[in-house]
Amino acid sequence: MKARRGAGHDIGGLPYEIFNFLGSSFTRPRGEVEPIGKKCNLCKKCQFECTRHAIYIDKKRKMWTLYPNRCNLCLQCVNNCPTNALTFIRK
Repeated sequence: MKARRGAGHDIGGLPYEIFNFLGSSFTRPRGEVEPIGKKCNLCKKCQFECTRHAIYIDKKRKMWTLYPNRCNLCLQCVNNCPTNALTFIRK
């Protein structure tokens, strides 16, 4: 299979300098949102605030679950938690 090249440039039509600049500007620190111990009262406000459906709360089992591959770290859940029970931890 032959590699496809852009119009005279080395990476899909973009010169290396632009590609390196764009690649470095879109990087962000990775981390996760985690509940803080017994502060969480399972009110489900964070679940409703999450636009990516990355948080699931089961009141019967008293479980708080985060799906990290769905989370885009917008931190709306952390900012809107009424009991300040969520925190962002860098990994």
